[in-house]
Amino acid sequence: MSKKSCFKRCRMRVLTGVIACCVPLLALAEYVPFPGKLAVHLLEVQAPNIIFVNFETWPGFLRSVQVILPDTAVPEDTPQADSCEREKAHKALGFTQEFLAAAKKIYVKDMRMNTSADEQAYSEILTDKGSLSQALKKEGLARSESVPADTSWCQ
Repeated sequence: MSKKSCFKRCRMRVLTGVIACCVPLLALAEYVPFPGKLAVHLLEVQAPNIIFVNFETWPGFLRSVQVILPDTAVPEDTPQADSCEREKAHKALGFTQEFLAAAKKIYVKDMRMNTSADEQAYSEILTDKGSLSQALKKEGLARSESVPADTSWCQ
């Protein structure tokens, strides 16, 4: 066997190995099955950063999904939480319900999912009054997920 054919075989094996390693990584990338701005109907506010909505995927075909606001941490009402965090959690839930109830139109933008069959998605919730996550952060009822979780809400 010549050096040239051996080099060719070795190069082909390396290329095959690289492709085999990269293909699963592409499959793990987030999928945007509904790109752009999509009008939705509010079904339920499950938490200040978790909204259950319904939308039309095709004329006459409705779909319901749980939308989670990306990069939005909210205070929690748990027995372990401080009283001021629990109070803020109640305020955040009430604020979210009022904000969305007062909206004339509600949209999601570039909803991300792992597959189009998922019942959970990540997206900004937009209204005629602006972004829900920005409004929560402006009111001091939410913060970026990059803030350490042990940072107190009681400031």
